[in-house]
Amino acid sequence: MNLVLIFRLADEWFGLKVDDIQEIVEAPELNYVPRAPESILGAMNFHGNVVPVLDLACYLGLGNQAYGERAVVLPIGQTVLAFGVTAIDRIVPFDSEMMLPCQQEEQKELHIGMLYNHEGQMVNMLDLPSLLGSLETI
Repeated sequence: MNLVLIFRLADEWFGLKVDDIQEIVEAPELNYVPRAPESILGAMNFHGNVVPVLDLACYLGLGNQAYGERAVVLPIGQTVLAFGVTAIDRIVPFDSEMMLPCQQEEQKELHIGMLYNHEGQMVNMLDLPSLLGSLETI
C-alpha cells in the first residue's frame, strides 16, 4: 500500500509519497550558512552529516515561513536535503482514483505533479523529480 505524508507550507497543503522520504525530524538547530540563497534556512546536523535545510515555501514563492515544527529529510542520490514545513498533518493511504491532473501552469511552476482529493481536502502532490532538478540551479 502506498502512503502519502500530508504537510502544510504557508497556507497550502502538500503531499509527498512516504517512500521518497528518508526521515522526519523535530525542528533541528540550524547553523547559519554564509552567502546562501534566501531559500536556504541553514544547515543541520543529521546523524553526523551536515545537511542543508531549504525553506520550501520561500523557494516555491509562497512567502517566507516561520520555521515550523519539523523538517522532512530526502535522500538525493549520495547526498541528503531537508526542508522545513509549517506543520505535519498526517500520513494517509494513497488512493490513485482520487488523483487529479494539474491543469494550471501555475501549479506546474510550483512543482505540483497531481492534485490529491483526500476526504474533500485538496492536497498538492509534489513532483519530486521536477523539484530536485530545479534545485540544482541554487
